[in-house]
Amino acid sequence: MEKTTLYSPTSKIYPPGKCIKKATKNKLTQKPVSFPENNTQIPFSPIVQATFTDSETLQVRAVFLVSTNTELNNDKLDFMIYQNWYVDLDGKRQLQFFITYDIEDTISTDFDVYEISFKAEQDPYGEDAFKNVNIIQTFLWDIDPETSRGTETVVTTI
Repeated sequence: MEKTTLYSPTSKIYPPGKCIKKATKNKLTQKPVSFPENNTQIPFSPIVQATFTDSETLQVRAVFLVSTNTELNNDKLDFMIYQNWYVDLDGKRQLQFFITYDIEDTISTDFDVYEISFKAEQDPYGEDAFKNVNIIQTFLWDIDPETSRGTETVVTTI
């Protein structure tokens, strides 16, 4: 049997789903946050809040850390949001979000803190899209694609 190797002509691998927006980033810290004992290039999981502001609006807010060990400065570091609908084994719609970026993977002990906020799209399901969505998954995804890390979040209602 032959081993299959994943190949991308651009050396970038984008997550599943539809790109719903270029995220407006908000850097929350002036000085980096330090984790001196960190010895891995795997990112920390994002902290995510998901709230139904009404029956047709799912507002997602995420806070996450990105290594300061990058040649990109804050002006060139872009985040894109991908939204992926899938159906679980019980036949229920599930929702995933991928916060994507592209930096060189290095082990870092210093991190900048970012916040983004966005609204989920109802396509392709329409007005009942969020009817049975109780939990979302959100991933921080470096498109190079050596590293990513995710979390599950319970959706609340205002």
